[in-house]
Amino acid sequence: MHCASEIHFQAAKRILRYVKGTLDYGIRFSQVKSFCLLGYSDSDWAGCVDDMRSTSGYCFTMGSGVFSWCSKKQEVIAQSTAEAEYIVAAAAVNQAIWIRKLMTDLHMNQTESTKIFVDNQAAISIANDPVFHGRTKHFKIKFFYLREVQKDGEVQLVYCKTEHQNADILTKALSKTRFEFMRKRLGICSSSAKEECLME
Repeated sequence: MHCASEIHFQAAKRILRYVKGTLDYGIRFSQVKSFCLLGYSDSDWAGCVDDMRSTSGYCFTMGSGVFSWCSKKQEVIAQSTAEAEYIVAAAAVNQAIWIRKLMTDLHMNQTESTKIFVDNQAAISIANDPVFHGRTKHFKIKFFYLREVQKDGEVQLVYCKTEHQNADILTKALSKTRFEFMRKRLGICSSSAKEECLME
């Protein structure tokens, strides 16, 4: 905002036009048999042309529409796609642990590990394999707690294909068809059109 250009102004206007055209959209929640907390985490690598920082995105669901999500620029410049994905996975794990504690306070204990779907196998390997030195020596130490959390069984990183990655919509520009498909997968529907959501 401190040195906005014409390109930034046009992007802001585009966002406002989208918001104006989707005022009747909202997240549809439906009744589910069991509350199973699931997370999705994704990033783009060096997606910002201004400072080459990556964008983190994650979202959480309990079988219906998403109820927790985040999309923000990463604080560090990732030197690889694996690092960018690992950073957002660590942020998603933080959120998952907080949600699990909140659910415990509400007497909705999650006995099984919370699955967080990641579409980068290298990031999952780094989280699982402590002898992955070549690609990890430049990572900040604070991200290595992810291994410990997985060992404790609170969280489990699970690979998913990019086309099934719900957090994809939070990290990069998509084609109109892909955007509308992903929007439905998040449980976002138009109340006037009575359209069905595809939440999985």
